[in-house]
Amino acid sequence: MIKASFSRRIIVLLVGALGLAQLLTLGAGLGATHRNVRSDLSAGMRVAESVFERLYTARFEQLGQSVRVLAADFGFRRAVASGDAPTMVSALENHAARAGATLAVLVDPDGTVTAATDTAAVLEGAPAWSAIVAEAARQEHVAVSIGIGATAYQLVAVPVLAPEPIAWLFMGFPIDAALAAELREVSGCEVSFVVPGALPRVLASTLAPPHQAALAAALERAPAAQPGDEIELGDGSYLTRHRALGLSGAPVEVLLQKSLSAALAPYYQLAASLAALSAIVLIIASIAGIALARSIIEPLRRLVAAALRIGEGDYAAQVEVASADEVGQLAATFNTMQREIAERERRIVHQAHHDALTGLPNRWLADDRLNGAHSRAQRSRRPFTIAILDLARFKQINDTLGHHVGDTVLQETARRIAARARRSDTVARLGGDDFLIILEHSGLDEAQVFIEALRESLTQPIELAGMRVALDFRIGLACYPDHAADGASLLRRAEIALYDAKDNAKRLVVYKPGRDEGHLRQLAIVGNLPAALADGQLSLHFQPKIDCRSGAFDQAEALVRWVHPRFGFIPPDEFISIIEQSGNIGLLTGWIIDRAVGQCRAWRDEGIDVRISINLSALDLLDIALPQRLADALLRHQVAAHRIVLEITESAVMQDPETALDVLVKLRSTGFRLAIDDFGTGYSSLAQLRRLPVDELKIDKSFILALAPDSEDAAIVRSTIELAHTLGLAVVAEGVETAVGWHTLREFGCDTAQGYLISRPLPVAEFTAWYRAQQRSNDRFPELAA
Repeated sequence: MIKASFSRRIIVLLVGALGLAQLLTLGAGLGATHRNVRSDLSAGMRVAESVFERLYTARFEQLGQSVRVLAADFGFRRAVASGDAPTMVSALENHAARAGATLAVLVDPDGTVTAATDTAAVLEGAPAWSAIVAEAARQEHVAVSIGIGATAYQLVAVPVLAPEPIAWLFMGFPIDAALAAELREVSGCEVSFVVPGALPRVLASTLAPPHQAALAAALERAPAAQPGDEIELGDGSYLTRHRALGLSGAPVEVLLQKSLSAALAPYYQLAASLAALSAIVLIIASIAGIALARSIIEPLRRLVAAALRIGEGDYAAQVEVASADEVGQLAATFNTMQREIAERERRIVHQAHHDALTGLPNRWLADDRLNGAHSRAQRSRRPFTIAILDLARFKQINDTLGHHVGDTVLQETARRIAARARRSDTVARLGGDDFLIILEHSGLDEAQVFIEALRESLTQPIELAGMRVALDFRIGLACYPDHAADGASLLRRAEIALYDAKDNAKRLVVYKPGRDEGHLRQLAIVGNLPAALADGQLSLHFQPKIDCRSGAFDQAEALVRWVHPRFGFIPPDEFISIIEQSGNIGLLTGWIIDRAVGQCRAWRDEGIDVRISINLSALDLLDIALPQRLADALLRHQVAAHRIVLEITESAVMQDPETALDVLVKLRSTGFRLAIDDFGTGYSSLAQLRRLPVDELKIDKSFILALAPDSEDAAIVRSTIELAHTLGLAVVAEGVETAVGWHTLREFGCDTAQGYLISRPLPVAEFTAWYRAQQRSNDRFPELAA
């Protein structure tokens, strides 16, 4: 029973599928053939229509030549001028006969017929001769088709001049069966001239008389037929093109037709042959199906056992068959296997698209969701906004509390964001401590309200094992289409807004148009640094420092300058901060150290004995290899360590006090002098200052620029100088630009000063010349004298 049931299915499936395929193929072939034949006929009829137009125009030109000859004949013009009717009629008949025309009419300028070859027909038709004459007068000649009585004519009119128009001469060809036959010979189409209307009438046609009657009936049923319509005419369908001849009086059209049935007849015979062949093939397929079904039963039993083994770990295609036979068992086995594989694939796909720690979509899936949001926004013409959130001080949480606490913080952050998000929003973890939120159908204002509420929720402390971990976030926003036209650009600009939030210590920053160009400029600066160092785009300038008591000069600060081939002069505050953020500050610092120490040696060889100050960044102090690099530079250029002063900022020390202190101790033990730069703008404590192995304090220029004995900054500067001296430190004041400030510093006991009052930073050659000039002067700084 099982064998017979399965065999029937095999046979029915095989024969049915083959029969259906043949049926669809035959139907598709006939359909395609019908379309192709119809298309070919349409193309041929367009050509025929073009031929018709040329022939029709040629008849106008032939008639026009005859009319112009007669109108130019002196005797004819004299007869017209004198009103000699017999002569005019005789001339009209002779010229009409020679031209093959059947109608010639002479009309005066008022539209009155004065002579004609067929006066009865002309008067019976009573066309609007005055209107035609008026149109001819505007164009100086006219070639029209009009109906006169029961006959239609191609009509050409020219003026009879003496020398002004004294009459208009009309001559016309009949539009009749002879013309239709001539056009059929040239075009290959059946040609019919008809008068459409409620009771359409066939004027002349190349169709057989029964078909002409059928044509009139068809036009009566479908008076608004369009070009390309099919019209049934007795023995078949005709593809028809209509063309109005523009006749006055009764409207007349020409119909060009080709038999679609006749064109398809050979293909229908071929289709009948193919149908017979298909029947033979189906019979053969039935016999083959019976043999095939008998050969499959036993292999199927073996496949069942193989499917049981595959279900333990192998894969196979899904089978959807519900039966109790061998095929049903095999299908059940394969379906079991499919479920197992589907589950494994689900886990693999989830892991590939989601973050393992938080369960949120990862960057790959976030990019896909972002592209989808962009496509939907384009279709709906509605905005959407993305936000990138960065967990502030996350590295400190990891370093001080441990990575397990950091992981818990990230998980709780992800949970809080997901809890606040709408169903249509996407929340993803981009990596590290960065999260992305895609707010669909949200403009910038709505998104800012949402993000502010979310930030309040996120900043609530997290309770972890008895500890309260306070959180803070930096957020960058960008909105489509205000800020970018595609998803990738929108993401980049949200990241730029996030960078601005970090740089400016703001919690929320919306992307500002034009910052993308600034970001690209920053990327170019970072990327161009190695080439700039190699090509000589960077140079060192030196600003002199003088002793406030004696006015003697023995120090200078090395300041880097960059003249970029595309951007021009780049301010140090701009490119140094960019290079610090990129992590390439070590490359720049190494170059500055080598050039500054080398210049110190070069000046000593020239008899110029100065100590040189070099600025170090916060990242430099975290580089434990910095002391060795400096020592190598001293050895390379044979310069003593005490000739170099290393300037560091308070904020640089406070980023990682322990590591910075270790590095500073090593530098001090090597013999370098150390100075705290920009003192007064940081946040170090006096206890921290007392621990640092420094020799100098450098008061920030913001306190010095407007310094005067009675200024608000005077107390701060005086107390700073006294504090430094109490701690055994020398004091340097930068930004001295006025004589009042200079004298105030001397009065307060400041040790060293630098600023524009003394000199701007100078290139090496100008600095050397400046130094020589000061050495030659008996009174070195007369402008600074008390």
